[in-house]
Amino acid sequence: MELLSLLKRGVHHTNFNEDFLFSQQLNDDIIVCAVMDGCSTAKESHFTSSLFAKSLFKTCRVLPQMKEILEEFDLEKMAVNEIGEYILSQLFEDVRKAKKLFFLQMEELLSTLVLLVYHKEKKQASIHISGDGIFSVNGKITEIDQNNVPNFLGYHLTEKFEEVYKNDIESKLFTEVTDVAIATDGLSKLVHAKSKLAVVDLFLKEKPRKDLKDYYENQFAKLTQKGFVALDDIAIIRLIL
Repeated sequence: MELLSLLKRGVHHTNFNEDFLFSQQLNDDIIVCAVMDGCSTAKESHFTSSLFAKSLFKTCRVLPQMKEILEEFDLEKMAVNEIGEYILSQLFEDVRKAKKLFFLQMEELLSTLVLLVYHKEKKQASIHISGDGIFSVNGKITEIDQNNVPNFLGYHLTEKFEEVYKNDIESKLFTEVTDVAIATDGLSKLVHAKSKLAVVDLFLKEKPRKDLKDYYENQFAKLTQKGFVALDDIAIIRLIL
């Protein structure tokens, strides 16, 4: 399985990249990936994206060992969508605790999240979206566009997670997946004044032919040399079986 990723700062963000990405193997078959996009109109939104990634890392480190703590908790028997829901529940609690611990305001905890749990042997992918973003499954691209008013997880920290998961997080399960990608909506804002090249297709749909390790970096460099400009931050992760 090949993992491709790209993280780039947009031209309008001079100090920080407000996007972030994360990937972690749970075992030989299961990998967890995520991309985050901090709210530009909020306060220090790069912090929120990084905080989300730290929470995901903590949970993914503990998950394989949970059976030793709780006998009934068996990662090997969990479905990919159940793993995703569990990780989100831990993230939700971690963000609530951080809000209290650091005396944070709601506008300091606003970031979108696209979470992917992929099982290589079963070829199953579970995708969970809080806010907006882009994902591709076997070349079919879907963009979740909330008209620049994403329904951030940070809006719901006073509610019960079960209700938030049911009403405010979009979850999808896919089978027979051999090529899956997730991206922040900044990818669709990599543009050229005179070109209508389908950049989203280039990164999420087109099959890399060589140099997989540096494929995204090379493609981005070629586009910028041709005059393409990243008007927003970009985070992409793609898994190819």
